[in-house]
Amino acid sequence: MTYLSWAAMHEGTTDEAYFGIIIPILLEDLVRCRGTRNVTVPLTAAINLGKSGRTVQAVASEICEEHSAFHIVFIHADTGGRALEAGMDHRSEAYRQAAFELCGFPLERCVVVAPRHETEAWMLADQEAIGEAFGYRGDLDILGLPKNAQEAEKLVDPKLVLSRAIKTIRGRRSKPNVHQVISAIAQRQSLGKLRCSESFQQFEMGIVAALVSLGCIE
Repeated sequence: MTYLSWAAMHEGTTDEAYFGIIIPILLEDLVRCRGTRNVTVPLTAAINLGKSGRTVQAVASEICEEHSAFHIVFIHADTGGRALEAGMDHRSEAYRQAAFELCGFPLERCVVVAPRHETEAWMLADQEAIGEAFGYRGDLDILGLPKNAQEAEKLVDPKLVLSRAIKTIRGRRSKPNVHQVISAIAQRQSLGKLRCSESFQQFEMGIVAALVSLGCIE
């Protein structure tokens, strides 16, 4: 039996609320469908990185100091759109390289999490999950949501699109707890629909490489 612990660095608390659900769900799905041995996936991160600073060297130092507590590290960075993706790629790779150079932490076990534009682009990949998260039984078309993951990735401001949909659903009712809403959406999302997202596919490929290197999946 392998206890597959993981650590993560998130851009913000709302991102943490979302990825804190999606990461273990995807890990569990992969080891269940492709596993080579019994693997237990914890529901929460062993460590949340970046609390002492988000510079490359600060995070790399944290990874190296705490590396015995986890097998895989997830580094999150919103791309901000295609124009900024090259810079994001360079920055994300810098975290991986710095940890490798500092203590030899394996490059393939440092996985980049990079939704196109913003994390909300992945949340919007499954409009049914959004409706279910609010118990909404009305017409999903009036919410102005993208039809699928490909459309969601084309949105310039997915955060605004999701915010407007939530306001339409709730009307003048009290403002929802954002973290609870995000977690509720993540718990209901279809991996099949998320896998239609190009950036999610890249994310999953990174996880697969990490799990293969650990001997957890074929």
